[in-house]
Amino acid sequence: MLNLILRKEGIQTAIAENGEDFLNKIDDFQPDLVTLDVMMPGLTTDEILDKLIKKNCKPKIILLTVVRYSEDILKKMLKKDNIAAYIDKPFDLDEFMDTVNELLQI
Repeated sequence: MLNLILRKEGIQTAIAENGEDFLNKIDDFQPDLVTLDVMMPGLTTDEILDKLIKKNCKPKIILLTVVRYSEDILKKMLKKDNIAAYIDKPFDLDEFMDTVNELLQI
């Protein structure tokens, strides 16, 4: 659904089925921004972030999740290099787009 909404806004997108698929696609598609579900199948979020660093790929990342984290864990997550925002699901679409536009400076 997000893919359709972002494309409607004129943002070029790509979809990945899981962490490995994402890392394979990122070699050809160098995004400025990534929406990453914390519960994505396959690799953990930390594994994906570590592999991005090894690939020297540093897109801004919006973490999406239904998991509710403590403030301490959130602060730790947001200190990681690429993580620019954290959004709880379900989320308000207007707020999501505000975050995307701010990060892409549209």
